[in-house]
Amino acid sequence: MQQQQMQSNNTVVVTGQPAAPANVIIHTQVYPQNYLAFAIFVTLCCNLALGIVAIVFAMLSTSDADAGDMEGARTKGRISMWISIAGIVSAVIIIIIVIVVMVTRVNKVIDASNINYGK
Repeated sequence: MQQQQMQSNNTVVVTGQPAAPANVIIHTQVYPQNYLAFAIFVTLCCNLALGIVAIVFAMLSTSDADAGDMEGARTKGRISMWISIAGIVSAVIIIIIVIVVMVTRVNKVIDASNINYGK
């Protein structure tokens, strides 16, 4: 605030401009969960393909929330979560299948070696 002081006949006059009113915007809505960290974890540790799709849906959730569409943001966040869960489940199933295949192959090799050495 800028002020000027003028003195005349022992009288002090103070003039100044009034301050502009401050506009304060308060967001009361909480952004819905977008599960971005979960999607990144799935991408790096479990399933690259489904993890990338989950990251895309998480980012779409954030975009919808920024645009004010909270219901769309919630929906896309849930889709991201379920795709991430599907990525983890598919990775676990693939690991189990690989272990079973490896064990059966090793057992076949052991059985074949016992037959050859047993004769």
